[in-house]
Amino acid sequence: MFRAAFLTVGLYLVLCGAGLLFVDDLQLSQRVSGAENVVLQAVTQADQAGRRHLRPPEWLPFTFMGVGGVTMMYAVALPRG
Repeated sequence: MFRAAFLTVGLYLVLCGAGLLFVDDLQLSQRVSGAENVVLQAVTQADQAGRRHLRPPEWLPFTFMGVGGVTMMYAVALPRG
């Protein structure tokens, strides 16, 4: 069971990282932008209309793909039950 869980988490991170390679700016919806969330306010920037934007740094996709790849290799190396 742990093998499948680690493999799934690793695949998810690799796919998220690959998707972030093509993203320069994420615009959050009005409902999410209006939420009083400290973490959301710390990692996003607001524009004049009040919508929040997330601009991921250039190293983030590569980090996601690297961590996901290592996690998948770990899942393959786990001993069978």
